[in-house]
Amino acid sequence: MVLKNKKSDLMASVLVTVIVSLLAVIGLYCHEPWFDEAQAYLLARDTSWHDVLMRWTHYEGHPPMWHFLLKIAISLGLSFETAIKSVNFIFVEAVILLIQFRSPFSRITKNIIPLSFFLLYQYSVISRPYMMLTCSCLLAAMCYKDRHEKPLRYCLALIFICTIHSYGIAFAGGIVIADMVGEAIRQRSIKKMCADVISNQKLMICYIVLLASALTMIADIMPHSDTYAVKQSVGGQHNYAACYLFSWLLIPSENLFTSFSSELLYMRDEVNPIGEVIAAGAISLLIWAVLFAICKKRRMIAELFIPYAFIAVLTAIHINPHHFGIFFMYMLFILWTAADKEPVKISEFTNIAEKAGLSVSFTKKIIIGAAAAFSAINIYWDALSFYHEIKLPYDPAPALADWVKENRLQDKKILTTWSKNDLYLVNASSIAANAYFDHSIYYDLNYDLSFISHVVIDDNEKEKVLDKWKKVGEPDLIVCDGPQETSFICDELGFEDDYIAQAYVGKAKRIFKDKCDEYNVYVMCTKDTYKEIYGKEYEVPKY
Repeated sequence: MVLKNKKSDLMASVLVTVIVSLLAVIGLYCHEPWFDEAQAYLLARDTSWHDVLMRWTHYEGHPPMWHFLLKIAISLGLSFETAIKSVNFIFVEAVILLIQFRSPFSRITKNIIPLSFFLLYQYSVISRPYMMLTCSCLLAAMCYKDRHEKPLRYCLALIFICTIHSYGIAFAGGIVIADMVGEAIRQRSIKKMCADVISNQKLMICYIVLLASALTMIADIMPHSDTYAVKQSVGGQHNYAACYLFSWLLIPSENLFTSFSSELLYMRDEVNPIGEVIAAGAISLLIWAVLFAICKKRRMIAELFIPYAFIAVLTAIHINPHHFGIFFMYMLFILWTAADKEPVKISEFTNIAEKAGLSVSFTKKIIIGAAAAFSAINIYWDALSFYHEIKLPYDPAPALADWVKENRLQDKKILTTWSKNDLYLVNASSIAANAYFDHSIYYDLNYDLSFISHVVIDDNEKEKVLDKWKKVGEPDLIVCDGPQETSFICDELGFEDDYIAQAYVGKAKRIFKDKCDEYNVYVMCTKDTYKEIYGKEYEVPKY
């Protein structure tokens, strides 16, 4: 019977792995990369190894591991989409294999986890460093149980986390601090805890190396004085304290059950109806209550709260809804390490419920209902996301690049629009389209780079840059978010605004859970240029 159960479990794991892998391949194949994906690729492609590792990290705000791996892929001759998607797919496979074949979770938990919107779609299909970060968190969880006996591989996993993302540095630091605090609580002695760490020379050396690595990464991403993140006015609808609270009472709910947040807004800028705030807070508290019950039984309270307290320090400063999956990574780490101590069983919750006067059968129905709700909601989000990926473009940039190539416009004077507040903050789809060419097709990008530098210049340098662009002469084509933007650009450059012809309009639908936002790109030109491209007079479109 035991052998039969093991065989059934193995077959189920293989089946789940195959299904998730096929869905990831389909999603990656259909996905049109957007700005964030292209920005990372262009930075890796068009800068030196030194600049990838030590210069642009100060402006990007994150450690260099993702760019480093992309540069290796580019060095192997891989094209834009092949490079970013193949690197990401490696970590998709690593994550699903770890969950299915190395995790201590029950069979049903292994089946449910991959349904997560963030795992199955957001981080599998959109090629950013978040699936790699998920993988590193699972590796750390896998090594956590034997951290005192085998500290090297444990600390290597934590160092890996630190090299991927700024959230990762906070998470890794929180894990170590929580471990020490937890041991001190369990032993009821800070002195004994310190003595145990010091006496374990391998662990002590590994912790020193980990600290040095974390400090190196912090120094590597510390923003320079001319970085956009430093110069911009943060502001927002909520102060830091409110955002820190939202990290605890909004993000958990948004990971598992609710879809209140807009992908268009930072958390600090979003104002939700009071009903949504209350609902998200209540659901988040229930999630924390479940995690607390699991960790209390295993004497892991410090390990539960301290790492997330560290992460929330950063999420309160800067987070978009597509970053919310950091909570899911953290939750997987907690559940993995808890299950390694003692398998999580339904009886843990029924016993608590009985003490509160609830029946066992009713409690089981609640647990099954919660699991079913998570599964149904996330399957719905996943289905919508994959449907949109297959049927609609996620970003207009690839089609824009094809249009430029088909009409042989690469050598035309193409200008991309910029923000009124920042000369070097240009149209996002312009950057994404750049990734399909071996050089920048625009003459007005920052420092003649193919990507956004996130460098903010002063008024004197701005005048010099504008003078440089003026000397090029009037552009043949202007790439913008909307036709109205040409007026501001022409005023800045001192040109006549004769760019009334829409040479090209690209439309895309960007899905996030059950919300879909439209992203358009326009190529404006004069009537003469339009006639040169299409061989006919321009006619004003009728709406």
